[in-house]
Amino acid sequence: MHRSLSARERQIIDLLAQGWTGVEISRRLFLAPETVRQVIGDVTRKLGARNRTHAVAIVVSARMRA
Repeated sequence: MHRSLSARERQIIDLLAQGWTGVEISRRLFLAPETVRQVIGDVTRKLGARNRTHAVAIVVSARMRA
């Protein structure tokens, strides 16, 4: 599941897991805030998550099992 994420998607979901906001992530990675929102939406759909918090929980849970 987590393997299907691109490097950029993993990078953004990792920052979300660390508590960064979308705006903070956009500034850190020099991306438009809309780009970050789009990537988070893509990750959420790929993982079958209900929202961004659920997406982070899925990724963290998968890491704990690995």
